[in-house]
Amino acid sequence: MVREDSTYEVIKSKEDFSEWYNQVLSAAGILDTSYDMKGMFVWMPYGLKIMKFLRNEWDKLFNEHGIEEVYFPQIVPMKYCKINKAWWEGFKEEGYKVIAGSDDKVQGALRPTGEPAIYPLYAQWVRTRNDLPIRMYETVSSFRYETKQTRPLIRDREITNWFEIHTCHATKKEAEKELLLHVKFLDYMFEEMLALPAFRVNKPVWECFPGAVGAYEYYSLLPDGKVMENGSANNLGQAYAKKFGIKFKDEKGKEDYAWMICTGNGGRFLAAMISEHGDNKGLILPPRIAPIQIVIIPIIFKGKEQQVWEAAEKVKKELTSSGLRVHLDARDITPGRKFNDWEVKGVPLRMEIGPREVENKELVIRARFSDAKTTMKINDLKSIGKMLDKIQNDMLDKSREKLKDSIIFTNNKKEIKGIMENKKIAKMYWCGNQKCYNALVNLNEGYEGFGTSINSKGSGKCPNCNKTGHEELFIAKSY
Repeated sequence: MVREDSTYEVIKSKEDFSEWYNQVLSAAGILDTSYDMKGMFVWMPYGLKIMKFLRNEWDKLFNEHGIEEVYFPQIVPMKYCKINKAWWEGFKEEGYKVIAGSDDKVQGALRPTGEPAIYPLYAQWVRTRNDLPIRMYETVSSFRYETKQTRPLIRDREITNWFEIHTCHATKKEAEKELLLHVKFLDYMFEEMLALPAFRVNKPVWECFPGAVGAYEYYSLLPDGKVMENGSANNLGQAYAKKFGIKFKDEKGKEDYAWMICTGNGGRFLAAMISEHGDNKGLILPPRIAPIQIVIIPIIFKGKEQQVWEAAEKVKKELTSSGLRVHLDARDITPGRKFNDWEVKGVPLRMEIGPREVENKELVIRARFSDAKTTMKINDLKSIGKMLDKIQNDMLDKSREKLKDSIIFTNNKKEIKGIMENKKIAKMYWCGNQKCYNALVNLNEGYEGFGTSINSKGSGKCPNCNKTGHEELFIAKSY
């Protein structure tokens, strides 16, 4: 007997992004945000499976390129925190201090970033040029006492599933080569796994880590028109090596400081993917990170149960044997409720099989991304892999086109406000002067100049000073 169940999840309109986002996280089983600590949450099984696909991919990527995984303690001794005074001044107000024992003595801080935990040990490990390069990463949590409004995976107090790569090199050239490799890592994660454009910019030096030479930063435009920082690859030069004493002697006994690179990202990958691809029915998952790529829904009629179940099991076995992730939904609820549940969870393909399909040796297939409905002969199941690849590519193409249409060029600073109100990104030529940068960014509260184009070409008038500029500056509202 099929049990009727009318308790359908109702997903709010994506136009109300904040409510939509929170409801999708809950309804799709990504997170439970009711944990009674602001900015912290519980990863639910389905959400954690998606996140683990990303983690497994970056583990594979880093290890294939000789970057080894390590683990450093989460509690950073205060003396380590204070080695780099500029870093500590920037983070001490956001720090979680660890108190232990009856005297309430501060033992250290929960790590806000990895540098103060890792670099004092690097200083011990490096003595000669033969000790270089050091190329290591860890995937941990970082903790920051955010005073702004928190939002799961976007602005957290515990930043979970966060990877950091920290490398040391003997020469500037080696470090710069390493930096470009890290850029390829991040580009790959965005485009090949998440089906998102890798929106990479150059950061102005004054907005980089103190002492850093430069940085590539990634951003994602969310449906509310705000940009979210989404990973960075940082060239630290020798500044951090000098602060932490990471130095070596070459073959002639000459002492020099290491050149250093650090790169990181984590849960914001998932926040961007959910926000960009999802719709008013819930998630839409790119096939490569979907825990379930295909769900099979048997359409049961009285007296035809056995033949439908046997056919569904056969289809599942064939698809699974070809390496696809398949689930056969055997729950005793209506097909309509099953359709709804898997749409909310964003499963890329749904297969329906009932008595008619068994008789005709075919399946009805519904694609979550396009909502296209097709019929396929069971003998043609080998083409499903290509169908999933096409979905992945189509999702990336759509996202690229959307981002392209969301970047509006202007040479008039009076137009910037209107661009922001339309939930777009303003792009303009800029003279490179920090005073002009600040003037443009401070036109309104909440604006951020978040970097310059990687591929700036041509020149134009800076909207603030009217001098010729060769760099293209992006301005948007931000988190």
